Amino acid sequence: MSNSSGATGKRQFSAADLKKVCLESGADDVGFVDIDREALQREREGILKVYPLTRSIISVIKVMNRENLQSSARYISSDEYHSVGDEFAGIGRRILRRLNQLGIRGVVPTKSWPMDLNRWPGKIWDISHKILATEAGLGQMGLNRIVLHPKYGSFIQLNSILIDADLGEYSRPLTESPCLKCHLCAAVCPTGAISKDEPFDFFACSTHCYRDNMIGFQKWIETIISSKDMAEYRSRYNDSETAFLWQSLMFRISYRCGYCVGVCPAGEEPKALYLHDKAAYIQRVLKPLQDKAEPVYVLAGSKAETAAKRNPKKQVKIV
Repeated sequence: MSNSSGATGKRQFSAADLKKVCLESGADDVGFVDIDREALQREREGILKVYPLTRSIISVIKVMNRENLQSSARYISSDEYHSVGDEFAGIGRRILRRLNQLGIRGVVPTKSWPMDLNRWPGKIWDISHKILATEAGLGQMGLNRIVLHPKYGSFIQLNSILIDADLGEYSRPLTESPCLKCHLCAAVCPTGAISKDEPFDFFACSTHCYRDNMIGFQKWIETIISSKDMAEYRSRYNDSETAFLWQSLMFRISYRCGYCVGVCPAGEEPKALYLHDKAAYIQRVLKPLQDKAEPVYVLAGSKAETAAKRNPKKQVKIV
């Protein structure tokens, strides 16, 4: 691997050589961002908190199995997220170990959880992988606030590696979005969090999709403490909801939704299937999720409550 010292005296390494290391270690695509980039102004503090010697960021992706994420059996989808996440964590450490051998030091942050819960309920993460991925040219944000890769679409996971080396060249953001403007993500969203006319509603999405995550767990604890007997507890949490929380605690988080990822036809590979027969794609991919009988968790009086009530297949649950 070639390297040299620039005007600042810092070592420079070839981006092409580093990309080869990443791909050989199991990443599916990779891009590079310099720490001084203007677009990272608001992210720099968190990055340097995690690794003060950061000079460059390697943004990497790992592709997930598309059909698993499209399955109406959502435990299959949740397991895909976790299984690929475990594999991805190993890939990041393998990449960094190889870079260590080449004289490059750095840190592999967590892909998602765990985070700094000392700052809860504020910003509990330091590394914004989506922002870094878009700056690294690995995709652009879709209506669903998911980074859409030009080849693999929404079926990817993101991570970042912070390193102490300067690179000879860096990636640039995509000039065109992979989004097809099909609005299938808005059509399938059970809470109306995604809309072609309004900004993404984070709270509507998180209230439902992350019901068995931190917010739902806190509500569960409050319910246990405040219920005077099992009858009152069961009036607020039925047995299925208790079982969902047990499963999230025992086997890791069960995601209630993720439909916007499953139906998205962005990217070269999914796009071909969608454009070949749009009607068949909607019947095979969108309709099973849209017609799935299930509870939808919403805040009382919210737009999400109104949206959820439009679908007779969904049972609206106020939280």
